[in-house]
Amino acid sequence: MLTLAEAKIELDQIDQSVYDAINTVRNGRSDVKLPNIPTGLTQEQLRQIVRHERTVELAFEGLHLFDIRRWKTAETVMNGPVYGITYADASNKLVTVQVVSFNRVFDKSRHYLWPIPQKETYLNPNLKQNPNW
Repeated sequence: MLTLAEAKIELDQIDQSVYDAINTVRNGRSDVKLPNIPTGLTQEQLRQIVRHERTVELAFEGLHLFDIRRWKTAETVMNGPVYGITYADASNKLVTVQVVSFNRVFDKSRHYLWPIPQKETYLNPNLKQNPNW
């Protein structure tokens, strides 16, 4: 449903089916029952809503990396320090574990496409390596 909504938003074919698809996901589980999104939103507003819904709804399904690469937002969300779990210490203060020796870098000139394995370029000489690899 979210993929349908996203596709129609990106094609600027916004109609009731976009709202229905998003609201079906928001109302789909009886224990959550989020309110419907309001109608009459702009393309950018709907884009942000569907991206948030995908991030939350599909959190542990291994799709977020592909989403942020498709949305071309990886260079903003992937750069910086790597954080782990946040927990409450003995004094009930929130502490976030940070991997201090590692600072993640996303190079937009090359990391949106993965390198083509060398073996594949040997098998097909017409296949060219992706840029900057």
